[in-house]
Amino acid sequence: MAGNRGVVYVGPGKVEVQNIADPQLVEPNGRKANHGAILRVVATNICGSDQHMVRGRTTAPSGLVLGHEITGEVIEVGSDVTTLQIGDLVSVPFNVACGRCPMCKAQNTGVCLTVNPERPGGAYGYVDMGGWIGGQAEYVMIPYADFNLLKFPDRDRAMSKIRDLTPRCASQRGSGPLNHRTQSPT
Repeated sequence: MAGNRGVVYVGPGKVEVQNIADPQLVEPNGRKANHGAILRVVATNICGSDQHMVRGRTTAPSGLVLGHEITGEVIEVGSDVTTLQIGDLVSVPFNVACGRCPMCKAQNTGVCLTVNPERPGGAYGYVDMGGWIGGQAEYVMIPYADFNLLKFPDRDRAMSKIRDLTPRCASQRGSGPLNHRTQSPT
């Protein structure tokens, strides 16, 4: 990685594209995340939930990297990851979940007991949901990759659909987080 930029919440009504730290295989609490993977983001969406935060309707802290709807290319995997490899194109669910706790095993991943020390449930780039960095960035770390990442079976077909669905006006503006969503994985 040659640097990372992301869409950062600054305060009500204001976001900025800022330089942010490169993702590491580390959880927000500082524990090593051998179960994680790092993605180069190829597509991300702006959700209505993002708009609630940006409009100041939540307790979102300044500095929060937004984005919880992500598609990306795997560029690094932790030593515990067994079902994914570098180069896979994957989609990321909204919820961060471990896949191992009683709630996840009961298919209630929205209230995973492992990924948020404050309360059940976690999400990428969302207020009070565990401190996970969002995907409106060039690179992002996804924990519990074997559980959380959904591999596209046909990479070329998936990229064709992503290009078809990405607004052309967004792809013609500059470069970086607002443009990278139309880049093909390398």
